[in-house]
Amino acid sequence: MKHGSKSDYLFYGVKGSIIINFLMKLFFLIVIFSSILFCDDRLYLEKADIMKNRTVNDESIQYISGNVIFSKGSLTMKCQNGTHNQNSGIATLVDSVSSIQNNRHLTCDTLIFFSKEDKIITYGNPHLWDQNYELFADTIIVYTKNDSGIALGSVILEQKGQTIKSDRLEYKKSNIDTTISYSAIGNVSIIDSSRLAVCGRANYNRSKEITSLELNPKISEGKQIISGEKIILSYENEILKNLLIPDQAHVQTVSLGFQKRIVDSTSFLDSAEFFDDLSGAFLSGFFENGELDSMRLEGMSTTLYHIFEDSVYQGNNKTSGDTIIINFKNKETNSIKVIGGAEGTFSPDTLGSTLKEPIVYSANRINYRLPEKETDLEGYAKIKHDGTDLESGYINVDWETDILNALPKPDSPDLFEPINPIIIERGKDPMSGTKMTYNLKTKKGRVVKGGTKADDGYYTGSEIRNETKKTVFIKNSTYTTCELDTPHFHFESTKMKIVQNDVVIARPIILHLAQIPIIGVPFGIFPHRGGQRHSGWIMPTYGESKSRGQYLDGLGFYWAPSQFWDSKITTSFGDRQGLLFRMNNRYHLRYKFSGSLYLRSQQFLVNSKNISDLSNSRKAALNIRWAHKQNMRNSQSLNANVTYSSSGDYNKKYGITQSERMNQKAISNLSYSKRWPKSKNSISTNLYSNQDLLINEKIDTASSYYIKPTRSGSQLNIINKTLPNFSFRHGQSNLFPTTAKTKNWYNNINWNYGLTFTNKDRDFYESEKITVDDTTSFYQWKENKINEQNSVWSHSSSINAPQKLFKYISINPSLSIRSVWVDKYFNGIWNDTTFSFSKKQIEGFKARTTGSFSINANTKLYGILPVPIGPLKVIRHTASPSIGYSYTPDFSKPVFNQDLGYFEIKKDSLGNRILFDKFSGTLAGSTPKSENKSMNFSLNNIFQAKVLKNEEEKKIDLLTWRLSTSYNFAADSMNLSNLRSSIRSKIAGKLNLDISMTHDFYKYVQGAGRISDYNKNDKGLIVPRLTSARFSTGFRFSGKRWTNETINETDVDSTEEDNDLLNPGLNDRSTLTNNSVKKGNLWNTNVSLSYTISAYNPEKINKTFWINTTSAFQVTKNWKVSYRARFNMIERDLVNHSFSIYRDLHCWELSLNWTPGGMGQGINLRINVKSPTLRDLKYEKKGGLYSRSPF
Repeated sequence: MKHGSKSDYLFYGVKGSIIINFLMKLFFLIVIFSSILFCDDRLYLEKADIMKNRTVNDESIQYISGNVIFSKGSLTMKCQNGTHNQNSGIATLVDSVSSIQNNRHLTCDTLIFFSKEDKIITYGNPHLWDQNYELFADTIIVYTKNDSGIALGSVILEQKGQTIKSDRLEYKKSNIDTTISYSAIGNVSIIDSSRLAVCGRANYNRSKEITSLELNPKISEGKQIISGEKIILSYENEILKNLLIPDQAHVQTVSLGFQKRIVDSTSFLDSAEFFDDLSGAFLSGFFENGELDSMRLEGMSTTLYHIFEDSVYQGNNKTSGDTIIINFKNKETNSIKVIGGAEGTFSPDTLGSTLKEPIVYSANRINYRLPEKETDLEGYAKIKHDGTDLESGYINVDWETDILNALPKPDSPDLFEPINPIIIERGKDPMSGTKMTYNLKTKKGRVVKGGTKADDGYYTGSEIRNETKKTVFIKNSTYTTCELDTPHFHFESTKMKIVQNDVVIARPIILHLAQIPIIGVPFGIFPHRGGQRHSGWIMPTYGESKSRGQYLDGLGFYWAPSQFWDSKITTSFGDRQGLLFRMNNRYHLRYKFSGSLYLRSQQFLVNSKNISDLSNSRKAALNIRWAHKQNMRNSQSLNANVTYSSSGDYNKKYGITQSERMNQKAISNLSYSKRWPKSKNSISTNLYSNQDLLINEKIDTASSYYIKPTRSGSQLNIINKTLPNFSFRHGQSNLFPTTAKTKNWYNNINWNYGLTFTNKDRDFYESEKITVDDTTSFYQWKENKINEQNSVWSHSSSINAPQKLFKYISINPSLSIRSVWVDKYFNGIWNDTTFSFSKKQIEGFKARTTGSFSINANTKLYGILPVPIGPLKVIRHTASPSIGYSYTPDFSKPVFNQDLGYFEIKKDSLGNRILFDKFSGTLAGSTPKSENKSMNFSLNNIFQAKVLKNEEEKKIDLLTWRLSTSYNFAADSMNLSNLRSSIRSKIAGKLNLDISMTHDFYKYVQGAGRISDYNKNDKGLIVPRLTSARFSTGFRFSGKRWTNETINETDVDSTEEDNDLLNPGLNDRSTLTNNSVKKGNLWNTNVSLSYTISAYNPEKINKTFWINTTSAFQVTKNWKVSYRARFNMIERDLVNHSFSIYRDLHCWELSLNWTPGGMGQGINLRINVKSPTLRDLKYEKKGGLYSRSPF
């Protein structure tokens, strides 16, 4: 590019300056035009009496005073003093400040106007208003452009009859609205002519006519307060139409009236105030002409309503449900509807209401009609009141008359399922019908086509009504214990009366079998005590047998005058046997004492056809038993069991079971005990008597019970009495007690002490030798009985000190001492000719002290054997060896070089010692005269297995094996005692296997018995000899099918534990009819086996082998058969067996028990009604043992 010439530079410079001048002129024109165009947006000072200009911080400020007027557009502001900064556009007005803009007025003490922001801030009693609202606050900020602002501090807004107060309020008014929208915050209250609303924040949208109250809002109107998490009010033409609370809705209303009170037996009405309450998750209210018309609560809704009658308080009604709808009329509650899971409780005022107990009710839907004072319960309706429960499809309650009407369903069409009314009163059986009326106050009611259950019976009638709380009348009634709609049997009556917990009376009464009338009686009486005891006649049983002839059994009366005692009196008569009278009185006071007094009197008649012989050969027997048990305070108890019998003939002749026939003792016992647990002390005293009822038979040579004496001096006890036996015990205690956690060895030393005093009185017969001649003699019982009285004091104490050695060995030394004091003893009189002692009783005090010492040690050893076979993983063996030493001195010899004088010692011609024990034959007992230095050995083995089942480890006990023996160092020979062992195993956790054995270490030689040589085998090893063994086990099999069906063996049979290994239970009559077969099984069989062997003499081995079986078969659903048997397998003999057949006849039952032979031989056939109430409605046939006297 070529450089320009100088003339070119000159041309371009002149042209540039012309452009610049043009642009400057254009800028000034724009500024002038803008000033002219927007001259109204500037703040003008139109007037001031005095104006001064001052420069402050490099800015020019006008100070003005006297009738100052500013204007900006439609805004005009006036004051008496002020300042104006033209640069910032801020004007401050004070003294008599006012402003006006479009009919909106403002007054205050101080006003600051920010012209650039069109914002006014006022202080000092600001007041803003137009024709629609007024606003007061400590500070008001006004935005003049859009008619909005903020009020701060003590805000009061008044518009359209409402006053809004708050700490802060933001407002805005649109050109089309007559009132302003606002948001009030902090201590908000909204007041109109009838309501007061308070909250933490309130928002009002004028265009939508909605007010939202938040932050703990509450609305009060008259006596009502509404609250919730949030309240939304909707208006229409400024009239309230709807109210909405979306969460935590709560409504409270004040109810005023009078409440009945009693002071010093004087009743009066006192003014009272109550609060009705409504709450729910959601509430919506609907208004008509600004008045509340209805309200709807949803979500766990509840109401609490207080009921008044003639302004007198009657009680409160609390209701809950899914939804509650309340309708109002004339500002009062008109109706309340509860929908979905409705339930409630009416709690009456006990003084003001005629009802005294609360009423609890529930239904699918409840409707309270307050003006009519009625309540409708619809759908699964239930009412509970004072022990009475009523259920129905529909229940109407008239609160004015306290009458309930129940129907299966309401008259109006409804979807609820019909439910016939059912009423259940406390202590009574349910009553049902098609229609029911019941008076809550009088407890009277009426049931149409009703029925009820009493005890195990069913009553029906065309009409049932209750006259009193305990009395019910039934018209055209039926009674049965069969629950079928068409019963197998029933009684019919035109009139029936049920007395609760007493009797049922019907007249006339006709028995129907299969709807066929069989027999009628003028009236019938049935017990009705709801399973409780009740007085009444006991009906007899008639029969005939060879031994008793024609008989009548069990006629009597049962008397239950109170819950604390009762009495049962029965009589039985057999024309070949006699008369029996029985009375059993029982008494019981809970937690105090209980007992019974039983009296039985028999009058035996001679078996003669001549009636004149009856009184000549009459025999009588009397038996009295008294049992008493009492627990007293302070660890005291008293027990008594007293028996008196005048003869033992009755049990011997007429006892049904063997144990009854062998019961020939009259034993009485009375004991008292007292304990002091803290000091470990206790005392007890006892009175005891044992009388042999067969003693006269035992000394009568003509009796089958005669006991023949074999030597002189044998004794038969008549009666033994202990009057008294007293004992004191101090339990084991530490000799050196301590509370320290770490104990010394001597802190484990324990001691105890016991004292016993016994005083005995005995009557007995003694045998004597009768010599006929030099070659003939025999023994017989002396005619006169002998009386003997003895007493003894016994002191006993022991001390032991258990210790641990080397952490694993436990040792326990023990020392025991016993001292007895007697009031009689014997001296020996030596006969040099016979080299024997005769004894002479000495009256006087004599003491004897004996003792023993022992020490025991034991430990535990563990061994584990891994056996990974199938589910079996490990076998653990726990061995518990124990060794002990015990020493008891020979008290016939000096002890510690001291002759104790318990024996008299002489020698016979061979130099053998002959001992006479001075205490033998006394209550002290014989004195130990054999020294014992024994070493005891025992080994207890436990074998357990760990198995894996369903990926879980399980511990199983396989077996336990225990062995024990001892060695007596003081014995002259055969120092080793027998080796005793026992093995117990529970196979598969169900089958018990018990084995016990006794082995002897020494030989047995025929003619000599046991000798001191060890029993050895051919190799010279000691082999203990088996002398006795016992093996017992039991099995239980059951099946779900019969043998001709295809079955899985494991499903059919199962083995279960049977603990009754020895007792066959053949004498238990009750088990014969209880042919129990487990649910799902068709049959089961129990087998128990017991095998014993006694080989003390190897040449004479005794064996027993018993098998007991019980089998039950569910032949069909209703037929059951059982069989019991006991076998002697050694003799191959069936010892005893019995059959039982049972047939379930629905409400009847048939049973047949038959014992073909043995001591229980007999048969019993019985057909009877199952119900205990009608157990006398039966047919029965007996024979054999069953036909004997049952008492």
